[in-house]
Amino acid sequence: MWEATVRVTREQEVDADPERVWALAASPAALAAMPGHRFAFAVPAAVPGTDRLCCMIVSGKHDVHCAVVDVREEVPGQLVRWQVRSAPSRKETLTLSVRPRAGGCTLSVAVSEVVPRIDKGSYQKYWHRTVTDWADRLQAIAEGRMPWPPDAMSAEMRDVCAGFELPKKTGQASASAVISAEPGAVWQTVWAPDSSRLIDPETVVWAGTVPGTPQRSVGELQYTVQRHDDDRFTAIVDVVKELAEGRRAVTQRIGHPDTERLLLLTPVAEGTRLELTARWPAPTVRKTHAEQTADTVAMHLQETAEAYKEHIEKAAGTPS
Repeated sequence: MWEATVRVTREQEVDADPERVWALAASPAALAAMPGHRFAFAVPAAVPGTDRLCCMIVSGKHDVHCAVVDVREEVPGQLVRWQVRSAPSRKETLTLSVRPRAGGCTLSVAVSEVVPRIDKGSYQKYWHRTVTDWADRLQAIAEGRMPWPPDAMSAEMRDVCAGFELPKKTGQASASAVISAEPGAVWQTVWAPDSSRLIDPETVVWAGTVPGTPQRSVGELQYTVQRHDDDRFTAIVDVVKELAEGRRAVTQRIGHPDTERLLLLTPVAEGTRLELTARWPAPTVRKTHAEQTADTVAMHLQETAEAYKEHIEKAAGTPS
């Protein structure tokens, strides 16, 4: 066996009403209360094959990423087990349970993760430290000594997700399509947060704006939740860096890969030219590999542009 299971549990005596503790444990607020810079929010849709999905944006030492978790098991008022659906083979679970007692309740926090056997010791130390801190935070929130994690992203987390300037040396790829529609109609479709669902409904299960970020403005965070063949769900989050309403927008993906995308609409005689350009930090690899990457990105952008064209023209009743 090349893998081992790390299990860590901590119990905490909480001087608070069990119903209040349960309301915390069963909500995205409990995930946001984990140590570090985090924000968690529910995906407002019933997605087949899931109970209730949540996205958790996490700021780590080296990047920002978005995990997708789901409720794997629940006994209302007593136990909820969150499962990390973005990890391969669903190898990580987070379990919170509440047991009433005189004057309050007992809160149990447990983590289970399958890890490489050679790294079990380091994971054990990490989770012991994390679970201890997490349980302390949940107790403090339930007892009113710490604020309840907000439903809207804080200004501090928005700053964490603000993106950065790309280096001077970047890879780049572009694509375009002429759409038989007015620029306003094209903009309303391609700029909508859920536009990705229109052109890829089999993969994209939900898309929207991260709660607490400004809509249709610089600083808006748009997210997309995707389903994969191995029963995983991943989330992509993009921050709006520049915006000229109805004409031009620049977005940047938070985390890896750190890709910047330019969306540009130009009126032409046949309707509207849609241009998509992607830029990313130039990798330190062979030139042929870099060229292959650019070709692959360009092909994907062209497929996206053509999909928008087909959808918009079909909706307008215009022959393609």
